[in-house]
Amino acid sequence: MPFPFDMHRIGQTIARLRRKRNMTQMALADAMGVSFQAVSNWERGQSMPDISKLPELAELFGTTIDELLGHHSPLIVKAVEDKLDELPALTVEEVADAAPLLPPRQMDALADRLMELPNLPDISELMHLLPTSKVDVLLQQRVEAGRPLRECAFFASTGAVDEAARTLEKQGKSIQEITPFMSEDCVDEIARSRAAAGHSFFDLLPFLYEDSVDALARQLDAAGQSIDALRPFMSEKTLDDIALTRLQQGRSISDLLPFVGERLLIRLAEVASSKD
Repeated sequence: MPFPFDMHRIGQTIARLRRKRNMTQMALADAMGVSFQAVSNWERGQSMPDISKLPELAELFGTTIDELLGHHSPLIVKAVEDKLDELPALTVEEVADAAPLLPPRQMDALADRLMELPNLPDISELMHLLPTSKVDVLLQQRVEAGRPLRECAFFASTGAVDEAARTLEKQGKSIQEITPFMSEDCVDEIARSRAAAGHSFFDLLPFLYEDSVDALARQLDAAGQSIDALRPFMSEKTLDDIALTRLQQGRSISDLLPFVGERLLIRLAEVASSKD
């Protein structure tokens, strides 16, 4: 069972060993080739020493890496030796626990190994540590496996999210959980495609360009279909234009009156008074 690294406790250990050696924070910083602020942050538990510094730090204090970290971690041992490929087995928990100490290159290598494991393990707790390219691949894997996508979409590129949305849409599956992360162009594309096929696109309205909503509203109204759901997202000008078109066609505008602009209302009042 992996043991999480406690940054605060590790900081206390570094401070205790430094004092035992009668060293100031400045002296330790000079010996380690880091800034005074770095040592201060270590001891306050606000950051961790770089993994490459652990052997040097342990040697300076006359102790072991295990004592510095508070427990034995085969992953850290291999990371220090830069021999992660020799680890016989790997779990998401072990990588997550060691992540604060690992440089990006080693995190990338470990992520690759995790993503190759059978049954696609949940590595959502590592998402923020992975490069976008890795998250993009993981997003596609999750789409193919029918797994939840939201956490992955948050860190993925917009292009990858758009592609995932198109795939799901073709499969007739919901894109609701990733819609907030899609580009407006892709949302517009899918909404127009649904409208053309006579399918509902109302769940996409909050994410559409106003111009797109206006165009769809004109299209639906011309076909005699309800635009009630679109009204909160339409421009005032388009509402006015649709109202005028209806009047010219002898159609009712009662459903639009609460939403049309002041100028149109004045014009309607003038028309009504002229008839009197």
